[in-house]
Amino acid sequence: MPPPVLSPSAPAPLPASVPLPIVARWQQAWNGSLRFRLLALGLMPLLVVFPIVIGVLVLLGGERANHLLLSNLRGNLASSRNYLDQVKTDVGLRVEQLVHTERLNQLLSQRAPAEDINEALSTAAKGGGLDFLLIAQADGTVVGSSTGLHKGSRLPPSYVIRQAQIGVANVAYERFELAELAAFSPLFPERIQSPPPPSPHQGTAVRGLLINAAAHFPLAVNSPDVMLVGGILLNQNASLIEHMRELIFPVGTLPDDAEGMAAIFVDGVRIAISRQRQRGMQHIDPLVSPEIRQTVLEQGERWLGKAWLADQLHLTGYEAIRDGHGQRIGMLAVAFPYDPYLRVMGVLLVLVAGLMALAMLALSMLFLRAGHELTTRLRAISSTMVAIGQGNRTARVGTPQYEDELGQLMRHFDALLDTIARQDAQQQTAQRHIVEEASRRRALFEHERDGVLILNPDGSVFEANPRSAALLGYSTTEMQQMHLHDWDAHYSRTELTALLDEVRENGRFLETILRCKDGSTFPAELSMSRAYWSDKTFVLVLLRDITERHAIQTELELYRLDLERLVVQRTKELQDRSEQLNTIFALSPDGFVLFNRRLKVAFANRAFLHMLGLESEQVIGLDENDFSMLLARKSLAQASFPGVAALRATHKKKRQPTDTPAPNAHEQRQLFELAAPASRVIEVLIRMSETATVSQILYFRDVTHETEVDRMKSEFLSTAAHELRTPMASIYGYVELLRMREFDAPKRNQLLDTVSRQSELMSSIINELLDLARIESRRGKDFVLERVALQDVLAEVVAGYKPPQDRHAPTLPPSDMPLWVQIDRKKLQQALLNILSNAYKYSPQGGQVQLHYCHADTEGQGQQVGVRVQDEGIGMTPEQLHRVCERFYRADASGQIPGTGLGMSIVKEIVELSGGHLQIESTLNVGTAVTLWLPVAAPLPETTPLV
Repeated sequence: MPPPVLSPSAPAPLPASVPLPIVARWQQAWNGSLRFRLLALGLMPLLVVFPIVIGVLVLLGGERANHLLLSNLRGNLASSRNYLDQVKTDVGLRVEQLVHTERLNQLLSQRAPAEDINEALSTAAKGGGLDFLLIAQADGTVVGSSTGLHKGSRLPPSYVIRQAQIGVANVAYERFELAELAAFSPLFPERIQSPPPPSPHQGTAVRGLLINAAAHFPLAVNSPDVMLVGGILLNQNASLIEHMRELIFPVGTLPDDAEGMAAIFVDGVRIAISRQRQRGMQHIDPLVSPEIRQTVLEQGERWLGKAWLADQLHLTGYEAIRDGHGQRIGMLAVAFPYDPYLRVMGVLLVLVAGLMALAMLALSMLFLRAGHELTTRLRAISSTMVAIGQGNRTARVGTPQYEDELGQLMRHFDALLDTIARQDAQQQTAQRHIVEEASRRRALFEHERDGVLILNPDGSVFEANPRSAALLGYSTTEMQQMHLHDWDAHYSRTELTALLDEVRENGRFLETILRCKDGSTFPAELSMSRAYWSDKTFVLVLLRDITERHAIQTELELYRLDLERLVVQRTKELQDRSEQLNTIFALSPDGFVLFNRRLKVAFANRAFLHMLGLESEQVIGLDENDFSMLLARKSLAQASFPGVAALRATHKKKRQPTDTPAPNAHEQRQLFELAAPASRVIEVLIRMSETATVSQILYFRDVTHETEVDRMKSEFLSTAAHELRTPMASIYGYVELLRMREFDAPKRNQLLDTVSRQSELMSSIINELLDLARIESRRGKDFVLERVALQDVLAEVVAGYKPPQDRHAPTLPPSDMPLWVQIDRKKLQQALLNILSNAYKYSPQGGQVQLHYCHADTEGQGQQVGVRVQDEGIGMTPEQLHRVCERFYRADASGQIPGTGLGMSIVKEIVELSGGHLQIESTLNVGTAVTLWLPVAAPLPETTPLV
């Protein structure tokens, strides 16, 4: 926008003696000259942008560089921690491997002299890179060591030793006092005190930090109960700390040949630090600052920052070292000099600033040259515009010097002037054509066969053709004085106004009743659309008499109603038939699949989809080959679906006449077994159809229960026969032996005792089978239920049970109040006796059998009480625990523990028929706990005493 021109009435400018403010002078020059604006913009990168970019680069670049250095420091700290953890892991693996070496186990089992054990330990410690290796008893008494410890000395308590005492091999960082380290090696106190500890006024005692590992030797008959303890002392461990530094800061990786450092601290006292090749270890405080100690050891957070080490600023990082209990006992530290990085960043900043200054200077010069050319060509365009304004229509800018955007603008400007000249000539010709077109359109409007109305937006007639006036009985002059609602007999004035407002350019059709001037009416069709002419809005209406169409539609409607009646009647008959078939298919527990004449699946009922775990979309539309492949994939390989084509071929073969007698129904069944969604045995049959829509029907029936019952019967009979055959074979063999040979009285009595024991075993199996069969067949109908106290039943069982020889009878648990249950007393005694007998039988090495009462109140089961029988026997694996209640299953596979394998099956049946459940918990070589849960009996109704 050009500056305003001062009018004679405007206030006078300031006198020349009064200087304008610098901002006002800049604004005046900026608004008054494009050349000045281009000059300012050309110098702005050098004078304004360059200082800002340099400042931002210094601030953000320095911050980003510090962030990268701290990230590098985090990586160095993580690498040092990984290295130290790897050393700890290697120590644990070496100790755990040494407890399995044949040499050490042989020395221990043979009770070798202490000198041999010490020599073997010393050799193993040197080979494994360990500072100490010793063998100690469970109480910590040293048996042998690689460091010359006296036999019988005692190890201080520690986390890894306690873990090894319970049989868990472990390794951890552990902190010990100076006196306690001598228990591992006599050389450790001297090693810790050289170099000397910090001065006493610093208030911090020197402690030792060990990577300590312990593992228990495998237990055997001849081997003692001992463990192996070994590890590395981190105090003054120059090889470890130097190796750590070489891994984190290889020589030559830091700028200016700078050197990084690594250190280890116990509490806040440094115990190991890498040596500097150039500066040595002078001026490095052995204690960390209180801020670092509080952040790392007390708060458990990582500390990263700058600190002065050896009179030089370093970037340092500290991270806590935790012992086996998770307590923070020390710190791991890494550091590298900060000054070399500052020098490198300074050099880079100077180079970047110089290059940027040169680039911006060159950019400004190019911009100023381009601005000069731009203003020169703009002046040429301005002078041409002035000539055109003065009446010179032939003035032109001319051919541009460059074909850039401004050159194109100059060409377009000349082309625009040429276009304006041509348009002046064309405008006269266009005006003549407009007059001719208006005359032609007027003729079409007046001679249109349908009525044409041009309405204003409010519904008043703007213009009407003669046909519309003739249809309504008015003249065109009368029509122009009327409104749409004057002759519409169907819609009200309000409805017509709403219809006109809703009409858009895409148009709208509607039917209505029109009233003629003489009062008669006729049906009409209106086609309405909105149009815009000369910035005005109109509604164009086409009017057509549809009286003849209505008569035809009335006749067609009568035909349609009659046809609909016939369709409804036939549809109802088909729906009734379809509903019957759908009901049969939906309620049938068996599956049906129908194929159309193209051998594609047309229907599958819900029973089939549920049986095979499929959705309707997966089946409908499949041809018989894809259908067969789908069922084959869901079947087991050894019992796969035979395929629809095979079923059809078998069906046709059976229908052919033959002299061979037909096989029985069982042999004709086609069976296959599903693998998913559940293991099922399915019988499939095929029926052929001659209807127009169905070609064949497949019938599926779930026979899993039948086959499972047959399998269980066969398996039970086989197992029972096997269990009875074993004692029967012994009885038969010994009886035949007695009949065939003469034995002396002791031998004969021994054989007869064997026959008697096997007879008792066979009788026990038969009795338990009869008990189990009786319980299953009657399902609790013969139970004599009574309300008894659980304590009384348990007391009777314990009193009547005779424990094995040299074993103590179980002690009845205390109970404050009676635990009432509704059960069959004898059946419950039988179940408790079986559980108690198993507890003693399956703990042959002894151990205490304990009895407890239990209480529970669970949602859905109500209040329950129980008896828990716990032993310290051989226990069971999870697989054995899963099968413990199966018939004839016994957890002891050695055959040394007598039994039939039916006891727990009987217990489970009795407890479940009594409304309770059985809970079994077991750990191999630890023991088993069996809990018999029963529902609490309802309280007796209160009675009112007679007065």
